[in-house]
Amino acid sequence: MGSDLTESMPASLTKRTTQRRVSRQAAFPIFVTLLALNFTIFVANVWVFFPNQKHDGVVSVHGSQKKHHQHRPDPSAEALRQALYNTTDKIIPYDIVPKILHQSGSFRGVVHQLPSIPAGRRMIPNTSPKNGEPYVPLDAVNNWEYFLQAREREIKENQPLYLYNPMLLPLDDEVIDSTILDDLSISQNHAAYVGVYRVSNFANCHGPGKGVPSTYANFLGLALLDQELNVVKDPVSGEYLDAVIDINKQLWEVRWTPMRSRSFVKKPKQYMQDCQIFPARSGHGEKSHQLILLCNEYGTPVQLKLKRSSSALSNLDENKDQFISFVNMYGNELQLIAQQKPNMIVYSGKNLHYFNNKYRSFIEIWPGGPHEVASLDFTNYPYVDRESNTGFEKVELIKALKAEPNATFMTETDIHLFKNRAMLIKRDSGSTCCVKINWKTDNLEEERELLLGFSHRKTLSNPKRFKYSYVSRVYAFEPDPPFNIVARSGFFCLGFASDNEKEVSENEQVRGAANDHKMKLWKQEYEGCPRIHFVTGITEKYRDEETVIISYGVNDCYPRMIEVSKEFLMSLLKPL
Repeated sequence: MGSDLTESMPASLTKRTTQRRVSRQAAFPIFVTLLALNFTIFVANVWVFFPNQKHDGVVSVHGSQKKHHQHRPDPSAEALRQALYNTTDKIIPYDIVPKILHQSGSFRGVVHQLPSIPAGRRMIPNTSPKNGEPYVPLDAVNNWEYFLQAREREIKENQPLYLYNPMLLPLDDEVIDSTILDDLSISQNHAAYVGVYRVSNFANCHGPGKGVPSTYANFLGLALLDQELNVVKDPVSGEYLDAVIDINKQLWEVRWTPMRSRSFVKKPKQYMQDCQIFPARSGHGEKSHQLILLCNEYGTPVQLKLKRSSSALSNLDENKDQFISFVNMYGNELQLIAQQKPNMIVYSGKNLHYFNNKYRSFIEIWPGGPHEVASLDFTNYPYVDRESNTGFEKVELIKALKAEPNATFMTETDIHLFKNRAMLIKRDSGSTCCVKINWKTDNLEEERELLLGFSHRKTLSNPKRFKYSYVSRVYAFEPDPPFNIVARSGFFCLGFASDNEKEVSENEQVRGAANDHKMKLWKQEYEGCPRIHFVTGITEKYRDEETVIISYGVNDCYPRMIEVSKEFLMSLLKPL
C-alpha cells in the first residue's frame, strides 16, 4: 500500500526518499540522548517524588484546594526538552510524550470503572450463566465477534457498557460556594473531585470504522473521587458514590427536544453526550453558587447531591415546576437534578469549553485559526434561543487579533503530504480548557500568567487506512480579551495505560483489544499512540498547583487520567 503513494507523486520521490533516510539516521541521536538521561531521571525521581508531607485526615468536602509547594525541577520535563529541541532530527515522533513519561516514570495513571455497573453489562468472563445472565467467554475483551454480537442483544441489560471520555470537577472551596459543597459532604471520607464520564454501548475497542449498533445509546456517568482518584464509599450505606443516568431517555420522556417546532420523535435521540460539569461564576459574587451540565451545545443548571442530603432542594426553588430529578439507571446514593430543561449555548456543535477570568464566564468555541471565545453568563437562564433567534445579541464574540505563533516542533504531517494535500483537518478543535501557568521566555521578560489548554485534529477520511487517527497539541493564551495565543506546541499523542494500571484497574477493557490499535501514518506505526486518544479534561491536582490531571479516552474504550507536572506540559511550549 505504501508504494502507490510515492508513485502518485513522482516529482517529489527522490526528495522524500532522502528525507526518510535522513530521518532514520537522525533518529539515533535522540535515542542516545534519552538513554543517557535515563539514569539521571531515575535518581532525580527518588528525590522529586519522595513524600514531603503527611496527609491529615479530612472529614468533609471543605478545605482549601490550593497549596503552594516549593518548586522542584521535573526531570521528565528536562528529558522532554532535550528530546524536542536538542536533537538533529527535524521530525519529532508523535509518541514522544508517552515515551518520555514511560522512561522517566514521573507520572501517575488511573483507569476507572464505575462500581455500580452490574457484572452483566461488563465483559467479566461467565461461561456458566444462570438466571438469564449473558454468556461471556474467557477472551471477551479480545474477541471481535463477541464484541459485535453482544452490543446487538435484544435484552438491554445484557449489552456491555463502556466507559470513556472522562473529566474532573475539583471540589474547590475557593471557587465553589458551600451551598454546593454541603450537598456532597461525607462524614468520614473526603470527596476531592466529581468524575464525569461518557458511558455507552458503543465503543471502538477493536478499532474505528466498525459501524454503530442499532441499539446505540449514551449515558451519563458520575462518581465522587478522593484525593487519590479512588471512587469514594458512603460510610453510612457502605455503597460506592457513583451513578449511571439515562439522561437522553428521561429528557425524551418529559418531551424535550432541542427545537420546539420539531415533531416529537418516537424514541430518544442521543443529543446529550460527552458531558461536562462546571461551576458557573459571575461578577455578582466571588464563588460559584451554580453548577452547569454541558453536553455538546446543550446546557442546563443542575444540582448534584447525596440522596440523603438534608439541604434545600435548590437555590432556584422558585422554578421547581421545571425541575427534572433524574432517576439513576445504576447507583443509589447520588442524585442529579436539572433545574431547567437543557437550553442551547451560543452555537450548535461540540468541543465547547468553559473557563473564567476575573469573575467573567467564557466559552471557547475554537482554540485556533483564529482563537474564538464567547462571553456568556451561565447564571442567567435561558442562554439563547436558536429557533426564535433571540439572545444572541447578549453574547459577545471575541476573536484573537494577533497571528498565531508557529508550532514549537514539527511532526510527520507537517513534512509529508498525501497527493499534494495535508493529511489532517485544517483547523484545531477544542479538547479541554484551561489551567493557569506562569510564563517567561527569557531572563529579560517579566513573568506573566497565561492559560493552557489542549486542542486536537484528526486525519481526513481519505486515505481510509489513516482515517480516524487523532493528534493533540497544547497551547497557551492571554487570560484577557482578545485572548491572543502566545505559544503552540507541535502535535503529539497521549499513551495507553501502563502495566501497573492494567494490573490494578477494575476496568477489564484496559487489558483487552483496545491496546492493540495504534496510530499509523505513512509507513510508520507509533507504538505509544492509541489510534484514538481524546482529551476531555485538565485540572490542577487537589492541593498541588504545580501538578495537573489530564483526562482522556483511549480508543473510545476506557478512560485514563494521568498526573504530570505543569513544567512537563510547558516544556512542549519551550519556555525557560
